[in-house]
Amino acid sequence: YQLTYTLSLPPDSLKFNFSIPGVTADKYFIEKSKNLDTIKVWLTDSTIYNQQQIETIVDFPFTDTLGITNMKTDTVPMRYLTPKAPKTKTVKRTPYKVSSDISGQVRPDIKIILTAPAPFKRPDTSRLALFELLKEEKIRHPFTLTNDTGNACRYYVNTELKPGKNYLFITDSAAFSSIYGEYSDSAGIKFSVMTPETFGKLTLDITGYEGGKIIQLLDNTEKLVRQAYLKNNGKLEFPLLEKGKYRIRAIFDLNNDGKWTTGDFDIHRQPEPVMYYREEINLPE
Repeated sequence: YQLTYTLSLPPDSLKFNFSIPGVTADKYFIEKSKNLDTIKVWLTDSTIYNQQQIETIVDFPFTDTLGITNMKTDTVPMRYLTPKAPKTKTVKRTPYKVSSDISGQVRPDIKIILTAPAPFKRPDTSRLALFELLKEEKIRHPFTLTNDTGNACRYYVNTELKPGKNYLFITDSAAFSSIYGEYSDSAGIKFSVMTPETFGKLTLDITGYEGGKIIQLLDNTEKLVRQAYLKNNGKLEFPLLEKGKYRIRAIFDLNNDGKWTTGDFDIHRQPEPVMYYREEINLPE
């Protein structure tokens, strides 16, 4: 049901569009990535997705050998090879499996995310419940659902969880369904919220450069853990950190666009300067 197109670079101010000749836009819907460099198309009409080949058209920025970028329209045939049918006579119904990032102990700043393999229809909230578990009873805990505008396979559970408390999230059968008529099974997930005292906190005193800067906290493999943008100097806190070793990196945002700008040989532009704090920072238990 799904077609995916990806550009090698973000299109910036230019367009990246998709269409199927002779097919109206209500037969599919499009998701675009945050940087607009990936188009994901979900086909919703069986007369379309049952075809072995679909002729599609994409409009995208194309840079020629002279370095000139213009819009280009191209036809992309998308071919589908049907998987072999199972040898068993009976075909089991495939449930619509919705997964979450809550189980066991969770962080106090967790954002509960529900994900599925195919786009959601609007969930039936009457079949969902979140409870705070007490010693001898459970009480309902308020929450709302918000869909991810950039990913039709993702929903967010908005609620304020209390550190040190235990919870139970219940989804009745058919609480979730997909655009293809699949339904979820019932499930119950117990989890507890850790307390802030379980974690460490790092406080930085930023001085020197007066312009905009991106302060990044990295783990010992150089993976980005947190980052913050500062226009002025002063104190900066990174709370709720796991124990371990960290490094600090500063990016000097010379053009004030909020991100690291790479170098460009053609226009003789140097990359924005980057500086590391010279020592590793060890956060003990």
